[in-house]
Amino acid sequence: MSHFVNKEYILNIIKKIEYPGNFDLTGKIESINVSEQKVKIIVNSEFTSDTEKLTHLWQSMIEKDNKITSCSVIYTKHRAPNLKQNMSSKNQQFLNKFDLSHLGKILFIASGKGGVGKSTISSNIAVKIAEMGFKVGLMDADIYGPSQPKMLGLNNSKVEIKNKKIIPKKIGNLSMMSMGMLFPEHEAIIWRGPMLMKGLQQLLLDVAWGNQDYFIVDLPPGTGDIHITLAQKVLISGAIVISTPQDISLIDAKKAIALYNKTNTKILGLIENMSYFECSRCGEKHNIFSSGGVKKVTNSENLAHLGSIPLSKDIMECADNGTPYVLHNPEGKELFGEIVKNIFKQLNHV
Repeated sequence: MSHFVNKEYILNIIKKIEYPGNFDLTGKIESINVSEQKVKIIVNSEFTSDTEKLTHLWQSMIEKDNKITSCSVIYTKHRAPNLKQNMSSKNQQFLNKFDLSHLGKILFIASGKGGVGKSTISSNIAVKIAEMGFKVGLMDADIYGPSQPKMLGLNNSKVEIKNKKIIPKKIGNLSMMSMGMLFPEHEAIIWRGPMLMKGLQQLLLDVAWGNQDYFIVDLPPGTGDIHITLAQKVLISGAIVISTPQDISLIDAKKAIALYNKTNTKILGLIENMSYFECSRCGEKHNIFSSGGVKKVTNSENLAHLGSIPLSKDIMECADNGTPYVLHNPEGKELFGEIVKNIFKQLNHV
């Protein structure tokens, strides 16, 4: 039946609705997808009380059609975050926070831009701390590109729910949960605004994390409303910023630093990824993506340089195979052991 229902068919239903603003909102529809009698509408607009009323009208009218079983509407535009508004001062840092005291010291791992290896570093830091005997939680908050399940060899795992709580996956002392485990592997998640924050809140509050010593949050790239809201709602022990030596990456890393400074979040330091390439034949180190950039930033911002990670085929293969580099490579043990030692040193300064 669904092949008779296309974008024009759905638009004709919506256009018949007589309600203020309906014509304007209809013009902001980016796409309409119909699959197995289910309709998904993507709208380039903010989710407000007015658009919510229209959404309910759209869904009601569309679902009355006997060729359609369900309709969902997703809004992809959100307000630019206002860093000056509602920021927690040092005297207010405990107000309006989620009660996450059972999670121990909460560390945010962030990057101003994507593609710098943030998730790979997050998983290896979490695994290393767990290997040291601590109980560690790892939350994959990268909604759009969740990769922790694959990096930890858990991409085929099924989610269990007990007593209305999601059960995280465990590897020794490490507990991990990712939004990627709640959706089919190849399904795109196109969330913004209220839906997005609800999903992140579910990962924090509706997962049976238990008592942890350390809790690591692998954040999505960028400096948007996700990062600001989490900085306001979570009592963070410290943030770690990941960058490559490239100028374009460092520009975005500085934006992440500025965001955490304005949200009164302690920045533990920077990690430089893809710092250099070491030739396996001659042992010479090549600075493929420039050099010294992260050290310049840490010096100018008075932040710690937590470590440098080379551009390595072994690290890439371990991530793809779901076998953390820190567990299966002597160099990985030493490298991330030093990084974790530097992180602990900075935490003791908090």
